[in-house]
Amino acid sequence: MADPVSIQIEHFAMVEDLEPIVYIVSTITVIVLLYSLYAAYKRWTYGGEKIQYGPWGLRLKNLLKYAIFQWKVVRHRFPGTIHLLIYGGMFWLLIATTLRAIDLHVARILTGEVWMVYKLLNNIAGLTVIIGSILAIIRRARGLTPNLPKDPVYYVVHILFLTIVITGFFLDGLVASVTRTAFEKVWFDPIGYWIYKWALGMTTGEVASIYRPLWLFHFLIAQFTLAIIPYTNLWHIAAATLNVTFARPEPAAQAIRAFQDIDERIEEEKPIGIVKLSDTTWKQRMDYDACTSCMRCTNACPAYNSGKVLSPRDIIVKMRDQMYNGKWDETVWKENEEEATLKIDPEAVWSCVTCGACVNECPVLIHHVDTIIDLRRGMMSTGSEQIPEDALNALYSMQQTGNPFGYNPVDREEWIRELAEKFGEDLIADPEQEYDYIYWIGCVTSYDPRIRPVAENTIKLLKSAGYKVGVLLEEGCCGEPAKRLGEEALFVEMMKMNLETLSQYKFKKLLVSCPHGYHVFKNEYKKYLDYIKNNEETRELAEVLENLEVEHHSVVLARLVKEGKIKPSKTLNLAVTFHDPCYLGRWNGHFDEPRTVLETVKGLRLKEMPRNRDKSFCCGGGGGHMFYEIKRGERIARIRAEEAAKTLEEAGGDKKVVAVACPYCNTMFRGEAEDFGFEVKDIAEILGESVEDPKEKSS
Repeated sequence: MADPVSIQIEHFAMVEDLEPIVYIVSTITVIVLLYSLYAAYKRWTYGGEKIQYGPWGLRLKNLLKYAIFQWKVVRHRFPGTIHLLIYGGMFWLLIATTLRAIDLHVARILTGEVWMVYKLLNNIAGLTVIIGSILAIIRRARGLTPNLPKDPVYYVVHILFLTIVITGFFLDGLVASVTRTAFEKVWFDPIGYWIYKWALGMTTGEVASIYRPLWLFHFLIAQFTLAIIPYTNLWHIAAATLNVTFARPEPAAQAIRAFQDIDERIEEEKPIGIVKLSDTTWKQRMDYDACTSCMRCTNACPAYNSGKVLSPRDIIVKMRDQMYNGKWDETVWKENEEEATLKIDPEAVWSCVTCGACVNECPVLIHHVDTIIDLRRGMMSTGSEQIPEDALNALYSMQQTGNPFGYNPVDREEWIRELAEKFGEDLIADPEQEYDYIYWIGCVTSYDPRIRPVAENTIKLLKSAGYKVGVLLEEGCCGEPAKRLGEEALFVEMMKMNLETLSQYKFKKLLVSCPHGYHVFKNEYKKYLDYIKNNEETRELAEVLENLEVEHHSVVLARLVKEGKIKPSKTLNLAVTFHDPCYLGRWNGHFDEPRTVLETVKGLRLKEMPRNRDKSFCCGGGGGHMFYEIKRGERIARIRAEEAAKTLEEAGGDKKVVAVACPYCNTMFRGEAEDFGFEVKDIAEILGESVEDPKEKSS
């Protein structure tokens, strides 16, 4: 056996004369890759767009978390494991190639036991790539993950991987049979050992006659695979890495762009949002380039699953295809059925419920909803005929009556006065008084008699806990429907009116029981802080917006039961499953608080639906769908109601309840409740029923 210290790599063994080819071909490959990156940079910065490179601490964190450690990729166990096998193996083989180059050109580092460990890691990495690629081919061919594209290019890529790794193993064993490198210890090169044993019976010349053409083939295939990266799904190696590194710095809930120049745009009759590809931002274009077509977004999409034409992946890919084809100055959506399929189908845009499932699932941090909302804005600002009529009617009602239903505001005022008779005249907010909470009840709760008990129970519970609560007679719509439907100008006007209203009152926090309103007050309004500050007419409202602290009623109620200020005492014999509202859970991260409220109530048999928390399936009311409906496929609410009914059946008992924390969800489920045999109750109603009324106690 050779001395371990003397063991080292024999660079260019039997192919010394072919060494110049390595440098020539490698240089060509590098030029191709660098040019592709330059072309991508030109796409992303088209029209003078500037990439925002900082903050660098966040960029480094994103690179490590999402690109290097693949945090969102591995969340799906089966495809995540396959990807990890291929990615991990290739990542090490890239490091191994780099170490080999250092060993050749800088200093001998791969000798002795270091070399042995190096060889062992190469064996492991090669095996993981082989296993991963075979599984990836089977997965795609057998449709084990729904909707994966079966373009031949995907198979070609994995065949190239297999070819590179398998020929590499053969080359290792063949060269070892000539150099006779310490194969008495086989642990460090278990695969190469068998090829080595097979080749021992050959002469050096015979080995060379096999090795030289195989080496050249291996090298050229490897270089070819690198060179075609920009033209295959492998492009995500570069684009997706950059996309996660330069991800939007704010949370996804705050990442839908605002238009600080909206007044100028309106005055100059410029479109708001995306009409042409040139209206997109550099980050949106980088999103389009980064898509890996993993189909996680589409498979999670409620609209797609209910038979609508929307596929979030297709929206992104079609925008990318238009970008690749240089369609910078054409309308991006179809204006009639005869137009090219390269363009976006407007029905797909209006099918979106903006639930955020696509954004939550995407492993490379694409923000599909940002683009979809911008497409709606574009249609609205140009008066496109592709806008659903009912959506336009809802917007008209908001302008005329202050609510998307078109109901008479006097009805709401009369109800508020009835509440004041019940809970005390001080319930109606007085500018001279100071309140712990101003309760923004919201349009759906205010105008739907079936849902008004949510507000009544919320007020009762807060007052019983000793809080001073005020409600507004003059409350209008928060503007969320206008935001989701893409009518940005109306949204901004309603925001200004609401801030003006709130500026007249003294309060510590704004309480909201609608997650859509909560999201708007917490995230969407504050995106316009600079606009408010820079506008002379609204500058005085900046302080209101800066100091606005917003809480959802589920958060407040959970805190109060934890603190013992609300003490459920009655036992309610109910089978209950909780439906996570998209705008409370996925968009704003409040998963535990509603459950905390329910867990304190005695007698509830709580059972989770299969899809819960960040995997929750939308009720179908978001994205403006409370006010219009795409009549294609099944109703999203019905799909979710069926899941809830099956879950409640497993929980057992006669009284079955779907618990909600959103008036949109409340409305959508009520439309299905009779068919599936359950009731719909807000968590505030359930908690309110479980708290003994002082009057009952005294009697």
